[in-house]
Amino acid sequence: MSLLTSPPGATVTPTLSPGRLLAPARRMVPFVGRAAELAALLDWCTGQEAVAIRLVSGPRGVGKTRLAREAAHAMAHAGWTCLDVPDGAEPAALAAVPDGAPALLVLDDAETRGPALAELLRRAARGRNGALRILLVARGVGPWFDRLTATDLAVRALLEPARAGDDLATEVLPGQVDARLVAAFVEPYARALGVAVPRVAVASVPGGARMLDLHAAALCAVLRTQARRPLGALPVDVSDALGELLEHERWAWFRSADDAGLLGEPGFRSEAIDCLVAAATLTGVRTADAAENLVRRVAGVVPGVRPGAEADVGRWLVGLDPQRALPRRLVDPHLLAELTDTPRLLGACLAGAATPSARRAALRVAGIVADRLDGRSADPGAALDQLGATVAVLPEDGDVLRSVTGALPHPSLALGELRAELALRTLAATSAGDPADRAEALRDVGMALGEVGRAADAERYERQAVVLLRELAGSDPHRFRPRLAALLANMGTTFSDQGRPQDALRCEEEAVELLRLVDAEHPGVVTLDLTAAVSNLAVTFAELGKPLAALAPSREAVELGRRIAGRHPGRFTGALALSLMNVARRLRELGRGAEAGQAAEESLEIRRRLAASDPDEHMSALGDSLEVMGSVLTDQGRGQEALRYLEEAVEIRRRTAEENPGRYLADLAYSLRALGTQLSDLGRRDEGLGLQQEAVEVQRRLAADNPGRYVPGLAEALSALGVTCSRLDRPQDALNAEREATRTWRELAAGDPHRYRPWLAQSLTNLGSIFAVRRLGDEAVEPAGEAVTILRELAAQNAPKYAPRLAEALRVLALALHDQERFDEARRARAEAEELGGAQTV
Repeated sequence: MSLLTSPPGATVTPTLSPGRLLAPARRMVPFVGRAAELAALLDWCTGQEAVAIRLVSGPRGVGKTRLAREAAHAMAHAGWTCLDVPDGAEPAALAAVPDGAPALLVLDDAETRGPALAELLRRAARGRNGALRILLVARGVGPWFDRLTATDLAVRALLEPARAGDDLATEVLPGQVDARLVAAFVEPYARALGVAVPRVAVASVPGGARMLDLHAAALCAVLRTQARRPLGALPVDVSDALGELLEHERWAWFRSADDAGLLGEPGFRSEAIDCLVAAATLTGVRTADAAENLVRRVAGVVPGVRPGAEADVGRWLVGLDPQRALPRRLVDPHLLAELTDTPRLLGACLAGAATPSARRAALRVAGIVADRLDGRSADPGAALDQLGATVAVLPEDGDVLRSVTGALPHPSLALGELRAELALRTLAATSAGDPADRAEALRDVGMALGEVGRAADAERYERQAVVLLRELAGSDPHRFRPRLAALLANMGTTFSDQGRPQDALRCEEEAVELLRLVDAEHPGVVTLDLTAAVSNLAVTFAELGKPLAALAPSREAVELGRRIAGRHPGRFTGALALSLMNVARRLRELGRGAEAGQAAEESLEIRRRLAASDPDEHMSALGDSLEVMGSVLTDQGRGQEALRYLEEAVEIRRRTAEENPGRYLADLAYSLRALGTQLSDLGRRDEGLGLQQEAVEVQRRLAADNPGRYVPGLAEALSALGVTCSRLDRPQDALNAEREATRTWRELAAGDPHRYRPWLAQSLTNLGSIFAVRRLGDEAVEPAGEAVTILRELAAQNAPKYAPRLAEALRVLALALHDQERFDEARRARAEAEELGGAQTV
C-alpha cells in the first residue's frame, strides 16, 4: 500500500528499461485529455455522500490507471489521504487512513482481486468518520462485479451507480489527431533520456489510438533519436509502436543480463533470455527464493541455463520484475509468443508453483484472452489455447478458481465450455459447511451449464442452490432474498430451455414477487434484476401462447429499462434493447406491425452500437434483433427490405453456433428457416429450399437430444420445407414434410391444446393446400375441414389474429370441395373467406 503522491518526471539514465518510462506512477508526461472524465471524478470525490464507490473501466491501454492516479494526485494536493491498494493489501487499507480524514482508495485490476475486496467493501459500507471514496479500476463489469453486489444490499446500493458508467472511449482528446498528441509527448520523454527533441511524422490510427499506443509512439521516436541523429521528421506508425518498443525492451533485457555478468558460462546463453523473462512475467515472482525455484523448474525446457546459477539468475529476474514494471499490452505479446513456441514452458512454470503464482499466471493469461476477444485484436486462438492449459494446472482452491472465472469476459461466445469447467471445479473445492458459498457455487455451475446448452444438467445444480437459499433467506431476508430471486429467474430460463414453460412461469412469478418486495424496501437497488425478471416473465407468457398477457410485462420491462438508461446511459442500454425486442415480438403476434417496427428498429440500433464495441459479448443479441426486424418487415409486405436483415442474422448465427453449438445451434436453425422462407416467398425457391433443408437437419439433431425443447421447432421447419417443395412442384417431398409436421403438431396439441392447436391448424391448412393444388380433392377436404373447425373456435376468441388464417383455410377448403363438384359448399366457403378478408393461399 502506498501514498499516491508521485514526484514529477525526472531525468533517467539511458540504460534504464525504456518500457518502464510508460508507467503512470512515474508521471513522465503531463496528463493530457480526459478533462471531462477527470472533472467528473473530482466532483464525485467532493460529493455529499459519506461513502461512495466508482468504476473506471475500459480496454487495456486506454488510460484508466493514468486517469485514476491523476484524480488521486489532485485530491492529495487538496489534503486528502490517497492510497494505492495493491492486491493483498485490502485488509489493512481502512486502518491506514487517519480517523476523520477524507480518503480516496484506488484499486487497480479490481477484476482480479480475491475475497478481500468484498470484505473491504462490506466494512466501508458500514461507514467511518470522514468521507471515503473507493475507485475501482478494471476492464469492465462482469462476474467479479456481480459477485461483489451479492455481498449484501448496503454494498449493492454503493456499487449500482458504479456499474452504470461508460467505458473510457479510445479517443483521448476529442477533435485532436494522434499526431498532435504524439508530438506533445515527445518532449518530456526526450528530456528524460537527455536527447534532442525530434520532429515526428505520425501515421494515425483510424478512430483514434489508445493512450498507451500514443505514449509508446512518442517514446519510440525519442529512442530512435538516441540511437542516431535523424535528418528531417521521423516517421512513426502508432499502430506498430508497441511492437517496436518491445524490441527495444528485449535489447534492454540483454544489456541488463550482460551488466549483471550472467550471459554465457556464468549464468545462461543469450537464447534463454526471452523464455526466462516470459516465465517471470507469467508468475510474477517477487522474492529471490521464489525466483530461484522458478529458474530451477524451467531450466529443463529453457536452453542454456547453467546448473548452479539459479540463485543469481533468480535475483536478476526479481530486479527486472517484468510482471509489474512493464505495461501488459507491451509485454503480453512476448509472453504469448514464448508460451506458444515453447509448449513445455507453461507446465514448467506452474509445476509445484505456490498458489499465488498460479493464480497470477491464470489471471495474466485471462487478461490476454480478454484483450483478444474485443474484436479489434489478432486471432485469439493461441491465447485461448494457453488459457485452457493454464486453467488445467490451477490448484483446486475455490478462491483462486472463482477469481479467475470472474476475470473472464462474460457473456462470451468463446469461453462457455471453459467457464463450465471452472464452475464445476470451484464447486468441488467449496466446503459443504458454508451454505452461502455452497449455494453460490451451485448457482454458478447451473448458469455455466445453461450457457453451453446443458439445461437438464443445470437444473440439478440450481435445485440444490434453491433449497439452500430458501433456508438462508428465511433467516436473513435482507441479505439473501435478492440472491434467491436472481436464482429463481435464472431457473426459469433453465426450464424454458427444456421446453417447460409452465415450470418456468412459476419460478419467474416468484422471482418478480421477491424483487418487488426488495425494491419497495430499497428503491432502485434491484431495478436491473427486476427488469430482467419481468422481461423473462413476458417471454414465458408468449411461449405459453398468451401474447396479450405477455404485452404488459414486456412494456413494463421497457419502462424500467428506459428509467435505468435515463439515469445511467452507459452499460444499461443492453437491457433496454432486450426489452424493446421482446415488445416488438409481442406486438407482431398481436398483429400490430407498425408499433412492432418502431420497437424493433430502436432495439437493433442499440445492439449494433454494442456489438461494434464488444462483438464477443453482444453479437448473438444483435442476431436476435436482426431477425425480429426482418420478421416485422416481412409482416409489413416489405420482403425485399427484410431479406438483408435475415441474411445478416444467418451470417451471425453461423459464427455463434460454431463458437458455442450447445447454446446457439437452435438460433441458427430458426434463422435458416426464416431466411429460406423469405427467399421462397420472393421467388428464389431453390435457394430457399437449400436453407430450409439445412434447418430441418439441424432441428432433427436438436430434437433427438432434447425433444421437449426442440420438437416444435422441427415441426415448424418441416412445414416451411413442405411449402417450398410444393411451390417447386415437388409434391411428394412436400407431402412427406407436411405429413410429418402434422403428426408432430397433433401429438403436441394433445398434451397442450391451448399452445399448439393454432400450429396444428396451420399445418392442416398447408396439407390440404398441397392436396388441393394437385387436384386431389378427396384427400384435401378432411385436413382443410379440420383446420376450419379449429380456426373457427380460435377466431371466436381472437378474431384479429385468427380471422386471416381462417379465411385462408376456407379458401383451401373451397378449392377442394369444388374439385369434388360440391359446388354449393364450395361457394359458401369462398363467400365466408371473402367476408373475413383477403388472405393469401399458401
